[in-house]
Amino acid sequence: MWCKNMEHYLVVTAVGTDRPGISDEVTRLITLCDCNIVDSRLALFGKEFTLIMLLSGSANAITRVESTLPLKASEHDLLTVMKRTSKHECRHYPYTADFHIEANDSPGLIEQFTRFFASRAIDIASLSAHTVESEQNGSPNRFQLQIGTNLPEGCNLMTLQEEFEALCQDLTVNGNVTFVGHNQ
Repeated sequence: MWCKNMEHYLVVTAVGTDRPGISDEVTRLITLCDCNIVDSRLALFGKEFTLIMLLSGSANAITRVESTLPLKASEHDLLTVMKRTSKHECRHYPYTADFHIEANDSPGLIEQFTRFFASRAIDIASLSAHTVESEQNGSPNRFQLQIGTNLPEGCNLMTLQEEFEALCQDLTVNGNVTFVGHNQ
């Protein structure tokens, strides 16, 4: 049964040239539309900022954001993408694991690790990658990758660690994993 006071959710991504006050312009509009920012991330990529948010609000409030944000974005030379969604359902995982990888930067490293997890039906909950430019001429840039995962029921932690270490050895990268147990 549809309820007009039911909470609705919207994922918003805004990308534009980084400058002081730009995130304030976006968040102010959201507040004026009577939406709540449930979750958000802001990152700088080159000279661009990217703001990703999960909003909640009434159907009317979400519709106001959908209709007014593109106009505000146009005024500030932003690209925006919006998609309706539903509330995140928390699932219990007996274990999560954090994987940390450091290596000389080379194309394809992220894909090697995302394929590793996908082939084992392991859910990636977070991924952060960063390249640190070398200060010495001729020295390679350093690459750092952090991946947070939710491990499926029955996952053999020892086997996963051994397979991860073998992949790191094959790719000539430094990697470690930290497992975290969660009681129900």
